[in-house]
Amino acid sequence: MRLHDAIAAADGTIRTDPRYSATEHLVVAHRGDVLAGHAYRDRRLDEPGDVFSVTKSVLSTLVGRAVADGVIEPGSTLGDLLGARVPPARREVTVRHLLTMSGGAEHTGRFDIDEVMALPGGWLDVLLSAPLAHAPGTRFVYDNGAVHVLAAALREALGRDLQEYATERLFGPLGITGWTWPRDPDGLSYGFGHLRLSALDLLRFGELWLDPVPGVLDPAYAAEATTAHGPGGPPENLPYGYLWWTTAIAGHRAFVAGGYAGQHVVVVPDLRLVTVTTGSETALVPGWRPAFALVPAIVAAASG
Repeated sequence: MRLHDAIAAADGTIRTDPRYSATEHLVVAHRGDVLAGHAYRDRRLDEPGDVFSVTKSVLSTLVGRAVADGVIEPGSTLGDLLGARVPPARREVTVRHLLTMSGGAEHTGRFDIDEVMALPGGWLDVLLSAPLAHAPGTRFVYDNGAVHVLAAALREALGRDLQEYATERLFGPLGITGWTWPRDPDGLSYGFGHLRLSALDLLRFGELWLDPVPGVLDPAYAAEATTAHGPGGPPENLPYGYLWWTTAIAGHRAFVAGGYAGQHVVVVPDLRLVTVTTGSETALVPGWRPAFALVPAIVAAASG
């Protein structure tokens, strides 16, 4: 099947199969050309929406920029970065542990991110007080709270607001202007989710990771971040890098920024292919499927 035919087939499925009715966007770029930019459910391609956990991959990008700027290292510990507010059991947890979701902290009960978000303040201290459930570096556990801790550690290393840094070092250079990023009650930008970007912004973001631009994304960090550092697990059930999922699609190496309700940015380097699919949290139905499930056919066609 030719690539244009595969894209048309995916578009047709999204429009006619009720399992895909929550889909809001399908964008495909191949070798620098945007071959498809479909918006559904009365959405626009330039309209910001909640990208949920794709935010984590954006935070990874900022960490990479800070590594290149010499203000943080993957081996830096929470004790180094956040000092005495970190309980002794957590002080040797490293930035790399947090990037790879292997920090080992308890993340259920009162440490579950939904429980923490219900608090009027003090989110970071609650998350830091979580005891170790596993030795750091020994087990992958998808932990939203750990990524919020990482955001705090990065802010401390930078000595400045994350959103100022993102504007100057990431969003500005990419031409992304319509974004919004929620903060916790104490002013820390959410590390774990709910950044709002448009489908076109997500494409720009994916293309940065396809072709890292020195001064924005260091190529060495990008390679390390998109290499599997462990087997991963739920929710995507794929190996995991530095806040990126890694996989093979139709026989081609790929990496994925993923978020709840069908938010996915897929980068396939050897095919020069980037796909963006998004979905609506409020439109999910029993048996729903993310448009990400249609991407393998597009990848296969691009390779043919």
